Amino acid sequence: MSGYLIDSNILIVSNRNYRQDYFPVVWDFFKNNQDVYISNYVYDELLKLNDDLCQWTKNNYKNRVLPLEDSVTEYTKVINYVVSSGKWKPAGYEQWSNDVDKADPWLIAYALKHGFTIVTDENNTGPNGGSTNNEPKIPFVASYFKVDTINFWELLNRKHFKAQ
Repeated sequence: MSGYLIDSNILIVSNRNYRQDYFPVVWDFFKNNQDVYISNYVYDELLKLNDDLCQWTKNNYKNRVLPLEDSVTEYTKVINYVVSSGKWKPAGYEQWSNDVDKADPWLIAYALKHGFTIVTDENNTGPNGGSTNNEPKIPFVASYFKVDTINFWELLNRKHFKAQ
């Protein structure tokens, strides 16, 4: 299996910018593309919101939730990289390494193991020069592992989306 694994921010930002009542075409796109998945961490995060996005997620994605825990070996590689690369100071990498429920490293691990593309709105920025206190960014770390990352607009492009 392969496909697209979306970061929670994609749905949160879409819900903010493309309200379900006014842009149903966006939500039909997410609902109807069966190769677009969310992780169990993202699913749980969205269910805590207790709003219309929470309800939409329950109704449309409960059967497309991927359990990321099958990627423990890859997760360990991701965490080892951010801790030992020298690119991040503890204040940065500990945001990933000290929270086993942090979805970002799990998304990269699962995509690495299963050949998924990660959809995120994060920019591919990382430390330039010395190590940083900033949290690692999904695209920057994923690129080290040769995991493809795209943004929302590129997902729409790859899926040949046209608003009708």
